[in-house]
Amino acid sequence: MIKEMLPGVNCGFVEPGFWEKVENEHFSCKKIKKYLPTDNSFEEDYLKYLEKDIPSVNVGDIIKGKISKLVGRDLVIEFGYKDDIYVNIKSSDYKIIQKLRIGDEIDVMVIEIVDKPYEIKGSITELIKMNVAKKLRDCYKDYGHLEATVTELIPAGFMLDIEMDNINITAFMPNTLSGVNRLTTKQSEALIGTKIGVMLETLQQEKGVYVVSRRKYLKSLIPKKISELVRGNVYKGTVTGTQDFGVFVEFNECLTGMIHKVNLNPDWDVKDVKDGMELEFYLRDILKGNKLILSQIPRDSLWDTIKLGQIIEGKIRVVKPFGALISLDEETTGLIQNTYIEKAGVKLKNGDKISVKVISVIKDERKIYLDIKK
Repeated sequence: MIKEMLPGVNCGFVEPGFWEKVENEHFSCKKIKKYLPTDNSFEEDYLKYLEKDIPSVNVGDIIKGKISKLVGRDLVIEFGYKDDIYVNIKSSDYKIIQKLRIGDEIDVMVIEIVDKPYEIKGSITELIKMNVAKKLRDCYKDYGHLEATVTELIPAGFMLDIEMDNINITAFMPNTLSGVNRLTTKQSEALIGTKIGVMLETLQQEKGVYVVSRRKYLKSLIPKKISELVRGNVYKGTVTGTQDFGVFVEFNECLTGMIHKVNLNPDWDVKDVKDGMELEFYLRDILKGNKLILSQIPRDSLWDTIKLGQIIEGKIRVVKPFGALISLDEETTGLIQNTYIEKAGVKLKNGDKISVKVISVIKDERKIYLDIKK
């Protein structure tokens, strides 16, 4: 009983049942005041006693308490102080509190202290948001990835929801960061409603929204995806661009390779291939820097069989300041450096046929160095 906890205090006269009421009011000074006689010196002594060892509560404090009851839309949290904390529950909080029960211990952040009438207001959501912000900082620092749901396609890019600790974080993904290559209209529309991996582009928020990058996430997958490739296997991809010499294809979510025009389907011309087309192909080679050489025709070229010392009849494609580029077949080119041209004492012209000797082959860079056959 509180009566025994106050030795030496001048209790004076109090009405019958006073101590029981004090117990039921959970030591609340302001509530107990209503039971004390106005002319009794006990009031001052008692209130001082209750308040002397009670820590102060400040906005921003994180306090552990126990759920005692639900009053209207307020979750009441007992935490051993002179007053409870009241957490107003909004519809956005339901996902967070749906598993909580009376008697559960939880952490609450104090967000406001009202004087008249005295009330401590708290929030579970604000505390979770603070913890989530820390997790996001760690994720950015450690190059971690997040799972996000694409909710909307807008002219500048995509809006996404990232769910973490039962709260939704809104994010924006610019078009330029939505893929390893620029997405086609069909690919963009297909993302709506799907879950994708993203990485934080920056911790700076624009209008309360985080900017994320799927491109950065996909690039982090490339080494593993490359290691899983098998030469000669058939793959399916989407055309992302075309050049006079061939087409570029994206496949396996994040990989891009090139099909030389001579390795396209014989019934096609480069001009027939359009961005967004889907096609099948073989993996022919993996070069330095994860450059992938693809083909729709399962055949060997000179590149696949070339050997050091081999004599080949070629054609001068173009003479540059550093040497002459020689076409050895439709997709294979070698270089005669100026040193060898000067040593041979010959004048080379674009389009001339020439006999050359292979002096170096660098497979992972797909480079062939030649000398003029003497």
